[in-house]
Amino acid sequence: MALLEVKQLTKHFGGLTAVGDVTLELNEGELVGLKTTLFNLLTGVYEPSEGTVTLDGHLLNGKQPYKIAALGLGRTFQNIRLFKDLTVLDNVLIAFSNHHKQHVFASFLRLPAFYKNEKELKAKALELLKIFDLDGDAETLAKNLAYGQQRRLEIVRALATEPKILFLDEPAAGMNPQETAELTELIRRIK
Repeated sequence: MALLEVKQLTKHFGGLTAVGDVTLELNEGELVGLKTTLFNLLTGVYEPSEGTVTLDGHLLNGKQPYKIAALGLGRTFQNIRLFKDLTVLDNVLIAFSNHHKQHVFASFLRLPAFYKNEKELKAKALELLKIFDLDGDAETLAKNLAYGQQRRLEIVRALATEPKILFLDEPAAGMNPQETAELTELIRRIK
């Protein structure tokens, strides 16, 4: 069984058919190109007019984007959507929250379990940042990063959701040719 199954997916906007009768299967390790409207259908931004989307046996139709992300479908956006007034590290730590819930009692009382979990998450975040050469900027506000670095941070944040499938919506948009080539090579490596 494929990791992601799309059957007869269609999206109408008024009288316009933006996506028509798409059927596809994606398996682990595949690298494919898709149009933005299809990304938005698969990730719950748009509700399909017809058809079904199934991720690892879970029907995604009608689910909110954050629930789809929790099931393992991560994504970036064509337009950067970072928490610009938070640090690079905090942007990544927020993304871990879907899979690493802290018990409210331990958090409120700052029990040892809270500090242990916090230390582990910071280590994981820094490990991801290092892969994208952003670990030296961990305490920098996201808005102070260069555009190419913000793009890489968005990918790190998407990876921090621990996705089974990761969709990158035009990840090199707005980058210069050198940044694009470096990002392309990095995507091939993390694939």
